[in-house]
Amino acid sequence: MDDDLHALGEDLITTAARVVRWVPKDNNFNISLAAARLLARLHDNGPTRISDLALAEKCSQPTITNHVKRLEAARLVERAPDPRDARAWMIKLTKKGYQQLALMRTSIGVTLQPYLATMSKRDLKALRDGVEAMRRLMAVQMETQDS
Repeated sequence: MDDDLHALGEDLITTAARVVRWVPKDNNFNISLAAARLLARLHDNGPTRISDLALAEKCSQPTITNHVKRLEAARLVERAPDPRDARAWMIKLTKKGYQQLALMRTSIGVTLQPYLATMSKRDLKALRDGVEAMRRLMAVQMETQDS
């Protein structure tokens, strides 16, 4: 059973990574996939400290700081003082950041639509069920992380 779960875990991550590579390259977004992930994380979690973003993204604080600086320059995020610690900053999406993320998600949907249109109703239902299962899996991960 553990081998099956291990293989399933590998398949989930590698397949998801391949699907992410379908993100349109000919868009006018001018941000990397890593930066897009940061926008999505800020959208999902709200204002977040740079150190927490680095931990969540499993990368160094200087790397996240560089991404945040670029996103700030593009006016997609802004810094606000952390109300719990005046020495720290909270990074939050701007209105433009929300709009950019929405455009990116729409673009992804438009890109995938022709491929999805070729699939059977059964496969489409399986994909929808799989997405819901992945959301439940992420909720378990979030609960584990919070405790």
